[in-house]
Amino acid sequence: MASKNSSEIPEDTYVELIEATISAVYETGYADLGVRDIDAKFSKSRQLIHHYFDGKDELITELLVYLLSDEHEEIASSMDADPLTKLNAELDNILLSTYMDDDEFWKVFTVVYEIQSQAHHDAEHQRLLNELTDEYVAHLSEILQDGIDEGIFDDVDPQQIAMLINDLIAGAHIRKIHLGQDEAPGNARETIDQLIVSRLLVNSPTDTMSGT
Repeated sequence: MASKNSSEIPEDTYVELIEATISAVYETGYADLGVRDIDAKFSKSRQLIHHYFDGKDELITELLVYLLSDEHEEIASSMDADPLTKLNAELDNILLSTYMDDDEFWKVFTVVYEIQSQAHHDAEHQRLLNELTDEYVAHLSEILQDGIDEGIFDDVDPQQIAMLINDLIAGAHIRKIHLGQDEAPGNARETIDQLIVSRLLVNSPTDTMSGT
């Protein structure tokens, strides 16, 4: 997914601008953010920013478009493995940042939740943030459905379980980012494993999700 602006900017300049926007939001917050804060992280002139974008809100929209495109690519290139392995890998990645530098991982998610906290002021930001969530939930749901089809997981509603997992992930992210509870993601990973993943398995002795 590309915006009308991104195709007009040289790729290296575009990536630098996205990275500058991430750094500025991370350090300043969205409510107090100005183009000057992004410019302070950007090696080129502020006039170049204004040439392509009409203020900070358009830059934030572009950042969300970029993150959505990145999510598309990550999902498309996800590992070719059995559904249980894929599900566990996804959970480790999203909660324990196993595939990414830890500081960079939490920097990006801090920015996403910062934008989310102000999204009620901008319908386009809401739409893109919802699309990010919907894309991830659909990906989890597809993994769960594959597990059901292969007889690995019990016959549950994959969409419902995927949304439940996503809500637990979001809660853990928010507790860590906003409340400084560094243990929250690890605790959520254990909870999801004990109360959801293990009970999804066919013939699990603690199987309650299928109503048995």
